[in-house]
Amino acid sequence: MKRNISNAVKTVLEALELHYSHDGCIYHFGISDEMADFTIRIIAEEERDLLMIIGYYPVKVPEENMDTMCRAINTINYSISVGAFVIDPEDGEIAFRIAQNTEGGAISGDAVRMCLMQVISHLTDNYQEVMETLFGGSRMNFSFAPEKDATLS
Repeated sequence: MKRNISNAVKTVLEALELHYSHDGCIYHFGISDEMADFTIRIIAEEERDLLMIIGYYPVKVPEENMDTMCRAINTINYSISVGAFVIDPEDGEIAFRIAQNTEGGAISGDAVRMCLMQVISHLTDNYQEVMETLFGGSRMNFSFAPEKDATLS
């Protein structure tokens, strides 16, 4: 049976005119809006019949804020029916991810696009709340360094 997770991912990314890099089954690209620059990773694992899309915030949770952020992320996740926010306990990286198992690797471009739009929507819709929690409860304006770590302006 023909596997086509990667083909569906490429078709969607090209239709959306997103410039991406590709390393094996992993696709990387960035998106920006007026709030921040986000990194998106799409994993198309043909052998496991798995599509996973992960969107990363440009900041990490410091160790001293980890408990507070975990509670805040749990509260946000409670209202989400598809996908979830996660915090990497090792480095404090905040991400939203969706995974979709496919039958025999078959997935439509529409399903890939819907998953991608869900990730982007959750990243942007919850950004201010996450940043307010992370940086002490007030609205903050940020400028972001080219690297993954952010600096306050």
